Amino acid sequence: MSSRNVLRAELHVHSSISDGRDNVKTILNAAVSKKVDVISITDHDTVQGSLEAIEVTEDEHLPLRVIPGCEITTSSGHLLAYGIIEDVEPKMSMKETCERVRTLGGVCFLAHPFDFIRGGSLRVADFKVVDGVEVFNSKSYFNFLAKRYAKKFSKPGIAGSDAHSANSVGMAITLLPETHDVLSSLLTASYNGRRASFKERLAFLLFQLSQRL
Repeated sequence: MSSRNVLRAELHVHSSISDGRDNVKTILNAAVSKKVDVISITDHDTVQGSLEAIEVTEDEHLPLRVIPGCEITTSSGHLLAYGIIEDVEPKMSMKETCERVRTLGGVCFLAHPFDFIRGGSLRVADFKVVDGVEVFNSKSYFNFLAKRYAKKFSKPGIAGSDAHSANSVGMAITLLPETHDVLSSLLTASYNGRRASFKERLAFLLFQLSQRL
């Protein structure tokens, strides 16, 4: 673990358990090589990837903290849930989903809001019921709106690479104060990152198409 006062967190990654290209172990090794301190595997509608990441990290003594989580499909858009170790039923309302996540001890962040192409919520009202907002997503063209409405509703912001391969891990980093309570630190985070290039987007699109053939 880094001795710095700031932890570099990768908070939005998909493994081959959902629609990502690489397995959990490959993703974790990439995170270590890119000097990531904290990671959350946020597969769609399952915490299985996160639980596997915790197991691999402990077994191989990797210098990583793992925040368990997933990306939940709600009736109005995608929601990033952190700090939960069991699955949440998809397709509930955003409010119901947030309530369930909190009951399980987690926190809720809107995932790439307004990005209608990839399941982001289009409802301004959803900003009221979450704990925070993914205000920078490496694959979204709507970050400016996410930031605007997060500020309007006084919600903390995080960044996410939305990585679907090990190569994309670390494109967007959330900077967390170094603390034992990493989950609470999400609510006081800062961030930096870059947008995915056309080549990177095209490679991901071709991979997704190949999986459907």
